[in-house]
Amino acid sequence: MIEKGPIFVSGADGDKGYAIVKKLLETPNLLNLDPQPVYAGVINTRSELSQEMSSLGATTLDLNVLENYEAVVDMLRKVVKLILVIDPLNRRITRDNMFQYGKLLIDAAKAANIQHVIFLTPFSKLDPLTPPSTPLRTVKQPSMSYRSQFMLMQTYLQSVFSREMTTILCYPGILHQHLIVFKDYIQQHNAIPLPNKYLENSVESSNLDDIARAAAYVAYSPTTRHGGKEYKLTGPQLLTLKEVCSNILHGLGRNIQVDTMDIYRLRGILTESIGSRNHADFLLEIWGLQKQQQLLGRRRLEITRDLEALTGQSGKTLLEYIQDGNVSSHFQSLKSIVLS
Repeated sequence: MIEKGPIFVSGADGDKGYAIVKKLLETPNLLNLDPQPVYAGVINTRSELSQEMSSLGATTLDLNVLENYEAVVDMLRKVVKLILVIDPLNRRITRDNMFQYGKLLIDAAKAANIQHVIFLTPFSKLDPLTPPSTPLRTVKQPSMSYRSQFMLMQTYLQSVFSREMTTILCYPGILHQHLIVFKDYIQQHNAIPLPNKYLENSVESSNLDDIARAAAYVAYSPTTRHGGKEYKLTGPQLLTLKEVCSNILHGLGRNIQVDTMDIYRLRGILTESIGSRNHADFLLEIWGLQKQQQLLGRRRLEITRDLEALTGQSGKTLLEYIQDGNVSSHFQSLKSIVLS
């Protein structure tokens, strides 16, 4: 097994993939490591984001596994490690083709003899209620739910590659950066929209920079150090939705009210904000608010120290994120929201 080598990041034109590419390029200087070539799989190699990654030192490549599988296999033959980012907010991925997209990338990685696949997923496994041995087969999920498709991809990956060649990085719950989708509503109504039925429900949260740092550290480590392991990357706090709102209010330092509403109106606000019903459904699902799931009582909510174990640093809190000057300016900005 080849322990280190060039690294490929799929979905590099999305928020997560882009952040990971940047961390991969920064990490050698931070940790005094030998740099590795970094390849970024994108939709458009001429986009502003692609050009920025190229200027930083990454090689951007057109990743279209749905239409040009053999070309993707040839791309992956250049590298040793694949950071597999499947981003439902990506324009090329839809609810209907997401599993097929991931499966083809996994097949291409196998055909290219990739030595280490680092798979990012926003969903952790569901826990039964009590007792702990209660089987989960009675829990029915919609066949096209994002959770079920990510779980299928993870299962497929682990069936194609031997255990020691895969690492799972789970980042469950609310991603701090996604809360910017509410900025237009805050500006127009001086209020934050929240679902009226779930205010006391606890949610996990994580920060994009922390996730990207962990992915980069795993990619630069020898494969045998993290191969066969699953990590759950959470922030240092478990918050209720009401506390999430309080952190946003405090961080922005504004006298903002809370607008409670049913889940359908909240979905409409999200859809209008980001321009896609499917993208809104994805956010609601990873936040644990998708009405069709009704699985909130079965999810394992926890704070882990996996991030600290991987990087030596604890995660950023939601309040710390909101209080960052650049973040506050995003909430004040009139620019349109782009998450993909």
